Amino acid sequence: MIIKALVQNLEFKQRITEKLNHSNIPFEFVNYSEPLIPQIQDSEILINSVDRIDRQIINSCPNLKLVQQSGIGVDGIDIDYCSERGIYVANVPMANAISVAEHTFLLILYLSKNIKLNSFSSNPNSGAFIRRMPDHMGIELSGKTILILGLGVTGIEVAKRAKAFGMKVIAVTKHPFTKTEGGDKKYFVDSIFGVDKLPQALPLADIVSIHTPLNNETENMISKKEMDLMKKSAYLINVARAPVVNHEALFISLRDKNISGAAFDVFWKEPADQNDDLLKLDNFLLTPHIAGWTYEAIDSISDIIRINIERMMRGQIPLTLVNHID
Repeated sequence: MIIKALVQNLEFKQRITEKLNHSNIPFEFVNYSEPLIPQIQDSEILINSVDRIDRQIINSCPNLKLVQQSGIGVDGIDIDYCSERGIYVANVPMANAISVAEHTFLLILYLSKNIKLNSFSSNPNSGAFIRRMPDHMGIELSGKTILILGLGVTGIEVAKRAKAFGMKVIAVTKHPFTKTEGGDKKYFVDSIFGVDKLPQALPLADIVSIHTPLNNETENMISKKEMDLMKKSAYLINVARAPVVNHEALFISLRDKNISGAAFDVFWKEPADQNDDLLKLDNFLLTPHIAGWTYEAIDSISDIIRINIERMMRGQIPLTLVNHID
């Protein structure tokens, strides 16, 4: 099979190379300094990590059989059109869940301890640091309530860690009744609600953490109405997809201190425009979509990609399909 990899991260390139070479699977990385379509038009499998796979890309690859995404999110792929064309779409649903959950708590702690507002006014290594009381007090997480939006693999990993901090954990998820068998404690949460109960759950939370996919149902799920329901002391965390939150509503809520702060690992257009008004706010933190990029996650991701490609080469379907082909 002709396999092309749309990958820019150097560490990921190295891991993919090691895994596929070990299985004697020939493939090529695309050269981003040259036009993309002439390089991929003979592809049967595309390994994708950064690009949008839209109709133009799909139509340019008449022999395409599989689009293998390197993460859990597939909102950048035209899945319906792939299904119509008989092209499998697979993701990597669990490999980076721990990495993303740990990054979630990095963001929670950064906000809750007011690190940004209490940061050094000059180089901390200059010797000019003088110990003094902070200008802005932090809070303890113990005893606080975290609301997890989306109780999938990553959401559950966040819930585990929240329990270790002594937090009360509540969750809003699309199919709550599938997660009540065996009791809520099985998922490290105290209460599970359906999406229809989001307005009732938001006022209870000190921290709202988003772990939902981006689709027609979740786009702008958190907008002005929802942020108005949150506590003024609450923090909003988003390591999923930025458009789950309405950009303008978030800016106004943060500017007017209707919520205390927000920390995102994702943005509406990446890389973020440094002139965006959100980035000028003291109570907003952005990390550059790095939550899932750890050595361990990349190793697991590469293994799953290798397995799916091996299955395709044997005439089997990938293990982690996200679409259905008749």
